[in-house]
Formats: sequence, C-alpha cells, structure tokens
Amino acid sequence: MSIVITPPEYLFPTKVLMSYDKNFNSYQDDMIKWMVSYSKNNKGVNKSNIGGYQSPDNFYQEESFAPYMERIMEQIFMTVDSYLDDELSLPKIDDMKLSNMWFNFNHSHCYNVLHNHPGCLLAGVFWVKVVENTCIRFECLDSFGRAMLEQRTNEAFHPKEGGVCIFPSYLPHMVDQNNTKDTRISISFNISSG
Repeated sequence: MSIVITPPEYLFPTKVLMSYDKNFNSYQDDMIKWMVSYSKNNKGVNKSNIGGYQSPDNFYQEESFAPYMERIMEQIFMTVDSYLDDELSLPKIDDMKLSNMWFNFNHSHCYNVLHNHPGCLLAGVFWVKVVENTCIRFECLDSFGRAMLEQRTNEAFHPKEGGVCIFPSYLPHMVDQNNTKDTRISISFNISSG
C-alpha cells in the first residue's frame, strides 16, 4: 500500500504548573485561624462562588497577614518563574506582579462555577485545606466542538495542601461541589505584567 499515515501533531498545548511547600504545615493552622477571624469581621463578595465565603480581593494587604503573605509570595513567584522559563513564553518574570488575591471557604455543598480571570496574564490557586473528592476542573476553550470528536473536554486536578497551581487566566475552570462536612479553603490570585 502506498498510503502512509504520519504520527499526529498536537497543536497549542495549554500549560498548567504546580508546586508544593513541604513545610506548609508549619504555618497552616495559624493562617486558617487568621482567615476565619477575618471572615467573621469582613463582609464577603460573590463572584464565582455558590455559597460559602469569598473575601474581598485586597485582604492580603492587612498588616497582620504579612508573615503568611511572605511565604505564599515566595512560592507563587518561584512557580511563576518556572512557568515562564520556556522559549515560547513572552513575558519576563521581572515584569510580573500580583494584581489581586482573595480567599475562598467552600463549606458543605458549596462550589465555584465555570469562570476565567480576565484582565491579567496568569491565574492561580493556593490550597490551604482540601477535602475528599473535590477537584479543580479545567475546561478546554473549544469544548463545544471537541465534544463531538472527543470523550472528554475537561481535566481534573486533585489539590494538595500547600500546593500552588498556575495557569493562563483565559482558561475556564471550576471547583467541584464540596460533598463533605468539612470546609475547603483556598486562596486565588491573579498575576499581570508591569
């Protein structure tokens, strides 16, 4: 037979990068206490959350949060630096800055709807407390068309406490409903250039 089929090419992959702080447990409980206290004294906002508590996106500017912020920012920017260490990346790490940051309490039966983060380059999440069987799910940008060709149009990542996940801000994502009696706690953030 004269017909030769070549191996497939996969175009335009989307990078998602994770990191973990092995020493997160050294400040985890104190930071959770700080967050609970803040949530009791500050009204939450509603963006992507269905139920639960979502803090204002400037909570991290509280002076009493500074010791935790220092640790978190070290991990975030080490991960962003690694994310951008790629010949295909345009932005440089020196041009990147934190745009905003907020924390989420997903109590029982709470979740975050499918959304993206406009107005920035990278988005991310820092997992403070995880619960069983609750994932972050990323939806492919062309899911409607792909659903006619492929069995799966989203990918799920199981979070780990002390973990950071960095991804393009345009990538649609959601958080599964919390079907436990515990509270899932995360910190979300946006990174922009210059």
